[in-house]
Amino acid sequence: MVILMINKTLYFKELKRNFPLFIIFAFLLLLYGGIVSSLFNPNPDMTNWMELVTEQFPEMMEFIGFNVNNLNDYQSFVAGYLYGMLMIAFGLILVILLVNKLIFNYISNGSFVFLLSSPNSRNKVLGTQIFVVLTYLFSFVLTIFLILALSGSLNFPQHVDWLKLLYLNFSFFLLLLFISSLTTFASSLFEGKVAFSLNIGLNVSFFIFKLISNLGNNYKFFKYLTPYSLFNIEKALNFEFGSVINNIILLLLTVTLYTITFISFKKKDLSL
Repeated sequence: MVILMINKTLYFKELKRNFPLFIIFAFLLLLYGGIVSSLFNPNPDMTNWMELVTEQFPEMMEFIGFNVNNLNDYQSFVAGYLYGMLMIAFGLILVILLVNKLIFNYISNGSFVFLLSSPNSRNKVLGTQIFVVLTYLFSFVLTIFLILALSGSLNFPQHVDWLKLLYLNFSFFLLLLFISSLTTFASSLFEGKVAFSLNIGLNVSFFIFKLISNLGNNYKFFKYLTPYSLFNIEKALNFEFGSVINNIILLLLTVTLYTITFISFKKKDLSL
């Protein structure tokens, strides 16, 4: 059904044009994912160095989201190391770059009007561009999942829980979907510098608020200032009901923003 709502020619053209960008991020995922996975050691005696670092620099470790309750649990280790800050930062950058290339630049330089010269509606062209973004976000999350799951299974087969890693990355994917909807909303409905500022400014502010919220109880109120807090690593790894609620909220926010975007963009004045 979704495939019928996109322009296949444009979809594959944009997919090919943005493939080099994805390859760069895939390489970064392979690099960092491989390194972090190799750092894990199930032997309690071998994790003293990590505990020492955490004790020596508690604020820094909390700020970057490295808050691991069990250093001898593979899922907890890689999730705390990667998903507290690094993966969110990578995903955020990827979303901004893709939306800027596929939507914002087309609208701001007038190229979107030329795309409409074909017998396709505004929403079909916009939907195609969004579908390209979502394809690469799915590929991004699938890549890091496979890297961590396969690397862990090769080195520590009895310590890898594929289901936990899968649900963690599913929750992460929903966060990226929300970020994409927010970025697309800003890029499609506003003009020029305002759109560009909202595109980057909102997401970066939410990201910083999430990092600040990690710095102990005195800063916990910052988590209420950012929807990024709906991605909770610990809850996801423990399959808590709160994680399900968070995911539903992220999904509802995403659907709402995309719906508003399509309705409003249909009425938007486009100029060359």
